Amino acid sequence: MSQAELDSAAQGTALAPAMSTLLATDGSDHALKAARFVARLLPAGAQIRLLVVLSMELQPRTYLGELSDAEARRARIEDATEEAVAETRRILEAAGHAVSVRRRFGNPPDETLAEVEEWQPDLVVVGRRGLGRASSFLLGSVSSYLLRHSPAPVLVVP
Repeated sequence: MSQAELDSAAQGTALAPAMSTLLATDGSDHALKAARFVARLLPAGAQIRLLVVLSMELQPRTYLGELSDAEARRARIEDATEEAVAETRRILEAAGHAVSVRRRFGNPPDETLAEVEEWQPDLVVVGRRGLGRASSFLLGSVSSYLLRHSPAPVLVVP
């Protein structure tokens, strides 16, 4: 290979965009295991978006409290989001990755797929299952749903 070809190849590599990865997390052990795997798998500088889906009932009184206590509800939403992403963010940033956080409300499988369709990441990573009650299932509802419907490649970390 000539020097010009080597220089061109090196320049092309430097200009290549970092891989964008969506990591759905709920703070569970499986989500943290997925974060540790991604931290080792992707080269430093990869763009990783952490997605937290909070489910809410559409009723005047929910687990977040009365609708009149908007500031308190906002604070609880922020706390729930931070609790879900704190350790995952620490793991990924320690590995040199650029991390952003996105929060959605609704049904986790549907909202995760909607985020994939809107953001169009190069890769979607999920733990095998999350904080759901059915720990005996091989795959959780989010991972199973994404494997069937995602337009992007999905990596399920066992």
